[in-house]
Amino acid sequence: MNIIPATLKLHHNAEDAASNLPALMLKAEKAVANIMQGEHTQKKVGQGEKFWQFRDYVPGDRPQDIDWRQSAKTDHIYIRQKEWQTTQSAIFWCNEAASMDFASDAQYPSKAETARILTLGMALLMTRAGEQVGIFGSAKTGRTESTVHRMGEALCTGGNGFESLPDPYACTLPRHCSLIQIGDFLLPPDDIESTFKKLSAHTDNGLVIQILDPAELELPYSGRYLFEDAGTKIQEQVNHVDSIRDGYKQRIEEHINAVRNICRDRQWVYVLHSTDHDISDTLMRVWESMSNNNGFRSAGAAP
Repeated sequence: MNIIPATLKLHHNAEDAASNLPALMLKAEKAVANIMQGEHTQKKVGQGEKFWQFRDYVPGDRPQDIDWRQSAKTDHIYIRQKEWQTTQSAIFWCNEAASMDFASDAQYPSKAETARILTLGMALLMTRAGEQVGIFGSAKTGRTESTVHRMGEALCTGGNGFESLPDPYACTLPRHCSLIQIGDFLLPPDDIESTFKKLSAHTDNGLVIQILDPAELELPYSGRYLFEDAGTKIQEQVNHVDSIRDGYKQRIEEHINAVRNICRDRQWVYVLHSTDHDISDTLMRVWESMSNNNGFRSAGAAP
């Protein structure tokens, strides 16, 4: 093996990737331009001890959170909300695996670019609200825009790792941190659940944003197609894509629901983002869910 050329190639690839950072930061800045600025409100719903308010029950709420005494006074079912626990930092994990490079159409950003913009956009909003942010696997956190810039450099050069799921043993998460994971999460649900179970033991709050290309949701192809797994490079030819579309759509919907339920079991918020949708809309929805009376776990999903 010729070590020197391989090392030089790696260095040049890192430089090329880093050169994309200014454009990436600009897109992140644009995505947050119309979103509320300033300090976070501290009245955020979570698992704290202090009672805050009642709200109407919605499907997906835990039965143990129902306040039966308050509900008995009216015809409504009420959830007893508690204030969001104060966190010292928000740690971001952004999937950099090969599957994230996929874009079915030139008019759509890749899943990887979408994930990076969402990561940096959220980090910018949090630092401007005075909160600490950091990248998964690094012991450094900060609340300045230079911190966000360093996060961008790490993302552009693969500093967040190329695994399809975060390694629970890769780093020690800060105490009372929020863990924000952004990726396509297309691995078997059992693998996802195992990883999330280990991570949830070390975090107070969790947010998972699943990013999928519209073709992964709809399988819009017709006729004969050769499909290739981005990671294993295994290929499979399908002679009549139309004949498998309904079955495929059912499977991807079941997978999305499985990921959503895994998050719900841990009281983590789940958001689905399709790359043909405006990144700013998803960013706004997530930010509002962290700041308004509906709470972090009510961010909803797109589409």
